[in-house]
Amino acid sequence: MNITGKYIKRSVDNSIRSLFQMIVVIRGPSQECAVFDCDKGLSNISPLTDRERSFSFRTLRRALIRNIHPEDREAFSHFTSHDSYVSKLSDHVHLSMECRLRHSDRRYYWSEMIICNTTEEDSTEGNDCLFMIRDIDERKTKELEREAEERALLKGLQDQYDALFEENMTDQQTGCYNRKGLRYYSDIVIDDARRSGRHIFVCVADLNGLKHLNDTYGHAAGDEAIHAVSQELIKAAPSGSKIVRTGGDEFLIFASIDSGSVEPDLFGEKVDSGIKAYNESHSNPYTVGTSYGWVLLPPKDDMTSLDEYIEMADAKMYEMRVLRDEYRRD
Repeated sequence: MNITGKYIKRSVDNSIRSLFQMIVVIRGPSQECAVFDCDKGLSNISPLTDRERSFSFRTLRRALIRNIHPEDREAFSHFTSHDSYVSKLSDHVHLSMECRLRHSDRRYYWSEMIICNTTEEDSTEGNDCLFMIRDIDERKTKELEREAEERALLKGLQDQYDALFEENMTDQQTGCYNRKGLRYYSDIVIDDARRSGRHIFVCVADLNGLKHLNDTYGHAAGDEAIHAVSQELIKAAPSGSKIVRTGGDEFLIFASIDSGSVEPDLFGEKVDSGIKAYNESHSNPYTVGTSYGWVLLPPKDDMTSLDEYIEMADAKMYEMRVLRDEYRRD
């Protein structure tokens, strides 16, 4: 080789070394390894510390696995499996994966692991290949930071959308859902009950004597009474319930709950005690009251809405209203 050729070869060798932290030649089916170059930052990987001693790729692989981040070990183990990479190299010039590798300073750095053919025309005959490690920590760290920023941005947008979505389905006066919420969540509750084998709880509740309150004490009194009843319904409803304000003084509560749940039986007690406590804590010249009725039934196979169960609960609510609401309009 002439001087120019030696210079070119030396320049190429130096360039290759500068690109990779480690270059190992894997020779033939025996997978005997020879170290072509190794950065001192990887001196903690034991087979690389003694370049005079030959070792198998299996030995190097075990040493690397010990220093691969636990979350990346399974992927790295599969990537460096002899049968796996030999098979894939028959269709690819090189293979690569990214993982975190512990260096001699005991810190993990992002690295690219590369396996490529060395034989003529990229043939896998003889299984000769190079195993190389390239430092990508700076690039990967920036990439992950950018992805984290994008995820945070997307989450922020999703949170804003969810908030607007909920706001669009929410009654501003009571914090209960409106009829849009009823249409949206009724399908979800029916599907959940059918899928889980649960029953559907449906309750209809009305404020007693709203017209009397509005006519006698003004609409502010009526609004206060509506808000008070809605809050007691929210507190008393079975866990997971959706509470909907379906009209001026009308509410609907529904949920998918276990058939043996005691929450429906406790619901009325909680509402009555809550309303009683509210009335005792205020010096209003009027008394707030509510009537309610509920059913707990399994979903029907052809069920597409809660209408049938709402009618049943409404009939029970009216029975209570006859007894409780002296100002009712029949």
